[in-house]
Amino acid sequence: MKIALGQINVQSGNIAENIRSMKSMILEAKEKNADIIVFPEMAVSGYFLQDKWTDGEFVAFCQSQNDTIKELSDGIGIIWGNVSQMYGGQTFIGQDGRPARFNSAFFAFDKQWVSRPNSAWGQYVKHLLPDYRVFDDTRFFVDGLTLAQWTQEDVCEPFEFQKDGKTIKISLQICEDLWDNDYSFSPTQKATEYQSDLIINISSSPWTRNKELSRSKQLAKHHQKFPEKIPPFIYVNAAGMQNNGKTVVVFDGNSTLYDRRGIRVDGCNDRFESECKIVDTSDEIKDETVTENKLLLALVCGIKEFDRQVFPFKPHWLIGVSGGMDSSISAALLTMALGSERVIGVNMATKYNTDITKTNAKTLCQRLEIRYLASSIEAMVDSTLLTMKMFGYNEPYESLMVENVQARLRGHCLSTISSIEKAIIINNANKVETALGYCTLYGDTIGALAPLGDCTKMQLAQLGKEINDHFQQEIIPNNLLPIISDGEIEWQFAPSAELKEAQVDPMKWGYHDWLIQKLTEYPGFQIEKLMQDYLSGDIFATEAGRWMKFYGLDDPKKFIDDLSWVLNSIQNSVYKRIQMPPIIMVSRGSFGQDYRESQTRFQHTDKFKLLKDQILKSTLKGDRNAI
Repeated sequence: MKIALGQINVQSGNIAENIRSMKSMILEAKEKNADIIVFPEMAVSGYFLQDKWTDGEFVAFCQSQNDTIKELSDGIGIIWGNVSQMYGGQTFIGQDGRPARFNSAFFAFDKQWVSRPNSAWGQYVKHLLPDYRVFDDTRFFVDGLTLAQWTQEDVCEPFEFQKDGKTIKISLQICEDLWDNDYSFSPTQKATEYQSDLIINISSSPWTRNKELSRSKQLAKHHQKFPEKIPPFIYVNAAGMQNNGKTVVVFDGNSTLYDRRGIRVDGCNDRFESECKIVDTSDEIKDETVTENKLLLALVCGIKEFDRQVFPFKPHWLIGVSGGMDSSISAALLTMALGSERVIGVNMATKYNTDITKTNAKTLCQRLEIRYLASSIEAMVDSTLLTMKMFGYNEPYESLMVENVQARLRGHCLSTISSIEKAIIINNANKVETALGYCTLYGDTIGALAPLGDCTKMQLAQLGKEINDHFQQEIIPNNLLPIISDGEIEWQFAPSAELKEAQVDPMKWGYHDWLIQKLTEYPGFQIEKLMQDYLSGDIFATEAGRWMKFYGLDDPKKFIDDLSWVLNSIQNSVYKRIQMPPIIMVSRGSFGQDYRESQTRFQHTDKFKLLKDQILKSTLKGDRNAI
């Protein structure tokens, strides 16, 4: 069969735009003589709509669009995702006393619903509802297993699609239905029991680093579990960006046809872009196309779509360019996503800023061809300190207080220019700084979007090189990019906030990047595991261990002191993170609605205390392996 993969840019809540995209691809698929066209999960409504799902009128409006799509199915089968308050024409009451909502896939052909043996209604309900990371499916939807209990029927039966006088059994799945490792029920196993001719999985599967490998590995697990029983498998994912308020989620697409061996045969781009691609289930040509620089593409997509969907009036974007790595990368990403004419760079120097960073900032803006504003804020700092004297607070002031005054005045300056220019402010914070609270509320924490907030410093260093390759010139100054080799790092100009004399950031780059990533990534990393590996010496055979040796953390007391500082810094800065802008999620543990935090102070476990004592005692013995 010829299947059109309708990889559309699904925009949450923008039903009219989503329907327009679907109509356009349906027309294209008909012109190319496709038998069926498949669209992503929640293609009509969008997936991340939060408590808008509790608006019954809105849900009913989304549901009403099914008739529009069904009328377009003359001569072609159409499979699409949408929300529904009905199943089989019947309404059910959920546990909250309200009409139950279903995350559904619909299947129409020749303006009629495609039937199953026990149902003439072309609807499949998602069976496995994720409740981890950014997902809250059971908060809003009823699963297919519960529906089966209500209806007393098998709602997992394949659909019977008629083609050339033959009946083709097609099993539908919705996203998580494929990822059944931790569930007691397997939709894929049911499809093999029914001897389905084709499995089609419609998804809204967010991209995070290496996600494309995880998808293929998951299908491979099913092939190992059910050898020679898995039919050709089609996976259709959304492209673009959606958000849940605090977390911006990007979708790479990467819709794929897998053959009976579980090998990728053909598919759409994985560059976060819409595409209608015709594939043939009889093809057996292996597709080994690999897209490079996906992190760069993800961040550009996130910015571009966030701007388009949230700020459709096309404002200028304002960025504080310090002459450091992070702000340089943010400026380059903004330019790549929106064009140079919509970006304004502002350098707000103090007496502590070096000529190196001031030159970096100016050269960056010149090469990106963006507007550049520059001025010292020393007069503002002096005026603020003078005002404090009028309140009765006399010098000398603590260094940290003066540093924070400078940071907040930069935030004030950007906010004022933003009002004048009617511009949106971008936030430049990276994940390590955000985790450790190395930022100032109302200063460098302001902005509408934090595109780098889920990227470590080491990832940004690599990103800087990729940006320079993209522009084919030195956009990110080479004096900011570290030289990394054999577990060692060398900076020509070390990262610094430049808020006091000879200031250098306190992070142990490389090691702290690894540690914070491990502490936040789903499904969770126990700090006790790191401590056990330290005691056994196993950690020193890893890349993290090489970083630890570089920073002298093979000294047990220094290791414990540093670990305590990191853990305390993370917990002490929760109140800052919950006030920061939404972050583009690119890992399995982004701050916001992905890695969720409480401001409660947590007690260490008894095991933690025991391991800590053992590690510290090993200082006296001089041999951790003797413990």
